[in-house]
Amino acid sequence: MNLAVVGSSTTASTNVMILKKGTICYGSIKGHYDFFYPNLENKFELTMAIEVERLPWISYDDYKPMRVISPDNYLPVKVLWISKEPV
Repeated sequence: MNLAVVGSSTTASTNVMILKKGTICYGSIKGHYDFFYPNLENKFELTMAIEVERLPWISYDDYKPMRVISPDNYLPVKVLWISKEPV
């Protein structure tokens, strides 16, 4: 699994990072109380590096939520879940 970060930038309000090509991630599904959860049946392997923002949501099991910033419309979802926090 390729979860290394190419670069990261942290400010008071955001946690922006680049996920490398080859990173395994999962889409989201709306569940209990309309919260988003990782959809483990909707698996993606990134074919290019993407810019994401770590969301301040509670993790689900070992999955961390990330909002896709760029490129737009690269994936059919805007919130991804990765199984480990990139280093």
